[in-house]
Amino acid sequence: MSDTEVRPEAPEGSQLSARWRSTPAHVRSVVLAIAFVGVGVIMRRPDAVAMGAPLAIVAVWSLMRRPSRSPVVHTWLRHTVLREGQTTAWTATVEAGAEVEDVGLAVTETAFTRYTPTSQSIASGDAGVELRQLDVLCQSTRWGLRRLGPATCAVSSAFGAFIWDPPPVEAALVPTVPLPEAFSARAPVPDPDGLVGRSRSRGQGDGSEIATVRAFRFGDRLRRIHWPVSVRTGELHVTTTYSDEDSEILILVDAMQDLGRSTGVEGEDSSLDNGVRAAAAIAEHYLRAGDRVGLQVLGALQSPRLAPGLGSNQLRRLLDVLARVRVADGGIIDEKRLQGQLRHPVSVGTLVVFLTPAISVEVLAHASALARRGTSTVVVDTLPRSMAVAHLSDEELSGLVPEHEISTGARLAWRLRLMERSREMTRTRLTGVPIVTWIGPGTLDLVLRDIGRQRRSPRMVSR
Repeated sequence: MSDTEVRPEAPEGSQLSARWRSTPAHVRSVVLAIAFVGVGVIMRRPDAVAMGAPLAIVAVWSLMRRPSRSPVVHTWLRHTVLREGQTTAWTATVEAGAEVEDVGLAVTETAFTRYTPTSQSIASGDAGVELRQLDVLCQSTRWGLRRLGPATCAVSSAFGAFIWDPPPVEAALVPTVPLPEAFSARAPVPDPDGLVGRSRSRGQGDGSEIATVRAFRFGDRLRRIHWPVSVRTGELHVTTTYSDEDSEILILVDAMQDLGRSTGVEGEDSSLDNGVRAAAAIAEHYLRAGDRVGLQVLGALQSPRLAPGLGSNQLRRLLDVLARVRVADGGIIDEKRLQGQLRHPVSVGTLVVFLTPAISVEVLAHASALARRGTSTVVVDTLPRSMAVAHLSDEELSGLVPEHEISTGARLAWRLRLMERSREMTRTRLTGVPIVTWIGPGTLDLVLRDIGRQRRSPRMVSR
């Protein structure tokens, strides 16, 4: 929050326009002044004249100080894209004349937004300052498309007699990209299939990780000579290495349901919060490692499939798609959309990571089908731990059913749904799909090592 005099530089934002008009307070003072003075003169009541004289003086003085020109006001929102927890500001610069007394800026309250000051408004009463700047800070506390505002700026003259108040200023929806949680994976991706990267291939080549030590052959590089073995055996030996290749990771985010309460980046998380933030963390980790990452949001409307790509541009595109995720309505159209999305082919060697609360049977069945075809598949359970219990509080249950339907029957239905969820997860595990709970760093390490060992052993797949 700031309320300071600024230098007369080139203005930013959209210029507002309006007309000066009388305020209700000025109209009341004029009417009461005329009434008291008139009654006092006609009825010869000095007390009435004494009561009306101050009002008359204020009304006349306000008319004499009425602004002769409209102020120059520019209002804008400082950022067009935010991260969770990042703060932006509604800013207004007001170039006012000497007759202007007060300047104010107010922002309409919106969900998942913190304001400074908490009243969402700020005013300046410095008379004589030609150019003033007002800031109302807005902190977005949850990913998604946030509507910050609208903002209203008003200028008033002496005694609040005249006001200049243009229409509220609307800003475009601001994408708030998810803040990636802390994530790291030391285990290599099971099936790297590319040209360059940091993932260790099963084949030998030019890389950094030692494979074996063998006898020297014509064409071997001298820097590969392993001197301890060469000195001990009396013959030259060299080291061989595994080639480093890039991998392809496909992240599938289940947006068919959003279970649990979401209170922002520093509060409670829903299942979709966990899925979106985990997707951002996994994508950022593997993209920085030089791998190719793709994204598909299952069930969400207007969420395009993002083809695997490399680099920081791919990360920006991926975060933008995640910021626009909207949970499905649960209708027939959403079910058909989900079935169409699950029919997209997955290339050979891709690591598929499902981020799901494991409520949708179709999603778990698709993970099992990919595993049977030989695709490396991992399911990450994003259901909040507070929801994975049979006895839910009324507040937690209100996120599942309407408040007027909270009853013993609703709790029994949720217990039955958890039992069905446990059964489906057990079936999925029996098909060879590991299911892990999202814990941040190290979530995928153990399962990736297990998948890597399975890849090196004989297996039967279905075509």
